[in-house]
Amino acid sequence: MNSLVVWMSKVAREVFRRAVALFNNRVERTAAMRFGFKSRPLLFLVLFGVVAFPQHACANAGTPLMWAELLHLFYGNALIGIGEGLLLGLLFSVPKGKSVSVMILAILANYVSAWLGGLFIGSAIVHALPMDLNNGWIWFWVMVVLTYCMTLLLEWPFIALCFRGTRDWFRQSVRASLVVQSVSYTLLFGWYWMASGTSLYTRMDIVASADLALPESVLVYFISPADGDVYKRQLTAGSEQKIFELHSTNLNDRLFIRPSTTDSNRWDLVARLDDTEWRSNPHFVDVLTNMMVEAAPDRRSLAHPPMYEGTWGNYGWVQSLGSATNSHWEFLAGNWPREGLAASNKATGESMRVSYETLFGAWEVRNAVHLPSDKVLFQFGDDQICAFDPVRRRVGLLWKGRGPVPVIEKANIEQ
Repeated sequence: MNSLVVWMSKVAREVFRRAVALFNNRVERTAAMRFGFKSRPLLFLVLFGVVAFPQHACANAGTPLMWAELLHLFYGNALIGIGEGLLLGLLFSVPKGKSVSVMILAILANYVSAWLGGLFIGSAIVHALPMDLNNGWIWFWVMVVLTYCMTLLLEWPFIALCFRGTRDWFRQSVRASLVVQSVSYTLLFGWYWMASGTSLYTRMDIVASADLALPESVLVYFISPADGDVYKRQLTAGSEQKIFELHSTNLNDRLFIRPSTTDSNRWDLVARLDDTEWRSNPHFVDVLTNMMVEAAPDRRSLAHPPMYEGTWGNYGWVQSLGSATNSHWEFLAGNWPREGLAASNKATGESMRVSYETLFGAWEVRNAVHLPSDKVLFQFGDDQICAFDPVRRRVGLLWKGRGPVPVIEKANIEQ
């Protein structure tokens, strides 16, 4: 992937360099006459875009989607502006001077729309949507249509300038905007689609929890997002029952299991709480002690000294519970949403990945445990407790919660 990104970056830089060299003289004359720019306005606009997104570039440096967005913001907007200006001149006989002017304005409009799209669509709308596993794919396509309409709305005034003073300018500008923006949006959609992680919806079946055939012996402890308290419920049936008032408010808080301090054959259920957002000052609360259960502590807690990460640090190889220790299946929870949950079968060589990372939503896989009957219990995003069946390639949302800890009670083990 790194080599592909480097190659795409080199190609983009070379194409952009040649395009600027080809049109620089004409742009300088037109821009100086119309807008007062003194020299190299294209380079000025691109440099403005590079400077405008430094925090974004530094924060997002881990997945193909993030690299695709980075290249789009640094180089793609300039290339799109040039291409849209050329299309206007080629398809709609716009005079060359106006075409060049629109090319400059279109570049600026693309940066403005990128800002508005990132702030308004990416933050405000997406975070406010009631999005979960069952409706995430529908909301994805709703956002695709919405951003296309926003692109038409934001960039139409610039294209309309080309037709100002001409007969039937309004109808022609609308038609030109539809054609030009459809071409550029289709290219952008394909660019981002290739870099996104959509196997959750394109290669898996989303089903109800009853269709997953989950093991009946498993009991799950979790933090409720409604009140921040600790609840328990059977994996397959029954209602949730409050067992401890925790009042958790941080998304990084979770439950974990560790050997009892008084009896090595028993377990303690502990809550890890963060006083700050980024796990800088955690403290621990004993929820239940001396539990007679079979459990699967995460790997970092077995280190010397043990490490008890919060939710966002609890990824990696997935531990097995009960009879799952004899399974041929292995699972790995990745750091980034695109990495998702990887599954591989040592006996058959079969492998697959469950992931969801797009511009309009992304969910990390955290707090995963390999259950008996080769199902995986995990937290998807902020508060979705889900299960995955690799044999039938099914994923289901069980209920809303954080930091799930599955155990098998001693009575069920003896049976």
